Amino acid sequence: MKNKIIGDLKQLWYDFRYVYPVSFNRIFAYWQTSVVLFIVIISCFYLDDSVTDFVLSLKNSTLDSIFAFGRWYGSGNPTWIFLVVLYIAGFAFNYDKVRDTGLLVGESFVFAGFITLILKSTFGRWRPFTNHGDLAFYGFTWSDNDHLSFTSGHVNVAFALSTVLASSTDNIYLKIFFYVPAVITGLSRIYHDQHWLSDVVVAAIVAVLITRVLISFHQQSKSASAN
Repeated sequence: MKNKIIGDLKQLWYDFRYVYPVSFNRIFAYWQTSVVLFIVIISCFYLDDSVTDFVLSLKNSTLDSIFAFGRWYGSGNPTWIFLVVLYIAGFAFNYDKVRDTGLLVGESFVFAGFITLILKSTFGRWRPFTNHGDLAFYGFTWSDNDHLSFTSGHVNVAFALSTVLASSTDNIYLKIFFYVPAVITGLSRIYHDQHWLSDVVVAAIVAVLITRVLISFHQQSKSASAN
């Protein structure tokens, strides 16, 4: 058990040192995909107002319940539950893959979330409910929640968790199933008038990019230990 904990700490240190440089390099290495995503993000800015108006027009009790779940899924509570349960269960039943998945859940939450915090504080975008418009940016701020729209922390947390869970299976239907709560979370942030479409899309992209890099690091470690 001691050796496994030491190994996990070494993995954490390695991931901390290289996750951001490698993520940045992948943006340029897969430049075709990056260009497409950039066009998608710009398009979302143009669609922000109309999408918000449409989603808000759908208000009803059924959607209230569905999107309340989405808000919960992105709150961080499910992430901590998965982290603790999977990591401890991995030790208790000697399942290294389960333990490693728990570690990935925690890492993705921290490393992807850190980028979201930087973006929120740097841009200081007004939230939709303040009625300042989708292109209103206050600038650098730390504390005022009204200015922390770009990007969505809930969506970042939700997509990071779903990406880790989806990576644990090769079944395409299970992969889709694991992403459904994250999509609901994204829609819920617009439905609750907390974020613009562009906030949601950028948060999802950041979370998936960072988390997939972390997953690749863990896969490399497994391959190295097996050889």
